[in-house]
Amino acid sequence: DKAVEFTAHLRQVAKRFDHTLVENNKAIIKLLRDPNAERQQYLALIQHFTDFRDNIDQKRAAFNSSIIDKLGGSAGEVGRMTRDTMSSFSYIEELTDYINQDNYPTEARGLAKEHLADTLDKTCQQFKLALRDVNSLPTTQRKSYSEAIKATLETFTEQYGKELSESQHKAIQSGLESYRHQVNKTHSPSRGFSP
Repeated sequence: DKAVEFTAHLRQVAKRFDHTLVENNKAIIKLLRDPNAERQQYLALIQHFTDFRDNIDQKRAAFNSSIIDKLGGSAGEVGRMTRDTMSSFSYIEELTDYINQDNYPTEARGLAKEHLADTLDKTCQQFKLALRDVNSLPTTQRKSYSEAIKATLETFTEQYGKELSESQHKAIQSGLESYRHQVNKTHSPSRGFSP
């Protein structure tokens, strides 16, 4: 009978909750009793990373703004993504340095690792989309942004290619194929009727 089995199971579980379990798991019991205090302690530990991330985000934004004129204007979303890929090197480097600091809280470094993984993923997606759409820019911006993103991609794959996942490589490859297709389309002679 199921009810008898369930009752027996509950008794087995109850037997495990003796004084040694409580003694050996004080931290867990404390967490169960006061999750808010545990949350505050965690937030204090990760605040170090949050402050660090805010700082490097500001530096990245300043760098991205400083290169707009050199690239020939802002160029909308394509321009924003291209500038983000260009600033990804110092951003990733600073994150990696942070992760390697043994004296920083483990929780904060764990958060930095997650943010690094997200940054690599986002950068690959930005390459894909910027390469796909760069040829839609006005002629005055197309050349400079196209050259910037290709040069950045070359350096990025040299530096981080071994660390990228298969899906990240596919994203970049997809962008490159789209870019090449558009370049070939604009350089091939028209096969239709000419006016």
